[in-house]
Amino acid sequence: MTVEIAQSEESKRVTTGVAATVLRSLVDIGAAIKALFRASRPASVGTRSETAAGETERVVISQAPADAEIAADAGISPIDHSELSQQEIERRRSLVRAWFNDFWRGTQDKPAGFVARLDQAEDYLNERLKAHGEVWQLDARTRLRLGLPPRSS
Repeated sequence: MTVEIAQSEESKRVTTGVAATVLRSLVDIGAAIKALFRASRPASVGTRSETAAGETERVVISQAPADAEIAADAGISPIDHSELSQQEIERRRSLVRAWFNDFWRGTQDKPAGFVARLDQAEDYLNERLKAHGEVWQLDARTRLRLGLPPRSS
């Protein structure tokens, strides 16, 4: 009778381990699909967007075996913000464009030039970026990276 109980317990452990592995794999596949869709189209204005570095780090960590130990400095380094991919630049530009248009929608008395409008909308844009979890702000350096004109004064 004790041999049967021991085999039953071992069988439960194996089944639990297999189920955990399958579930972990499904989560990994879901994260990869989500990252693929997020990379193929700009983030929706109404949703909180994440940086590519955060998404990559989560996928790398989730692919590690459950019993593996991951050191804090395990080769995951932050993205050098001076080297943005074209895709990330386009994503950021579309966020700025959408929120810029929101800022000026319905306003009749607008400055004539784009630079003056962008200057007036900058604080609003930075508030929206912060509220949606973006780690970057619209400043002189970011304007240059995104191909936007510098401040007028």
